[in-house]
Amino acid sequence: MNIFLYLFIITILFILYIEFNVGGILIRSNSTGGKSFNFKSLINFMIHPLYNKFLWNFKSLDINYPFIIFISIIFYKFEFFKKMFS
Repeated sequence: MNIFLYLFIITILFILYIEFNVGGILIRSNSTGGKSFNFKSLINFMIHPLYNKFLWNFKSLDINYPFIIFISIIFYKFEFFKKMFS
């Protein structure tokens, strides 16, 4: 599997995970009371750990996008995982 496709799938799964567990990150209520996509909020949430230490504690590593990408790349490099997903 191509690493870019792999990271794209990890990113989509991460977005779904934070939307269901944290909520209100990507899909928010707008001024008319309807639901709308807020991609700026999503991007800010994903890069927030790069300039704030709050999301680097042990309890919030599951919603830390840089940490998830780092761990995913490590898993990708192991031959065992390549064989398992091929």
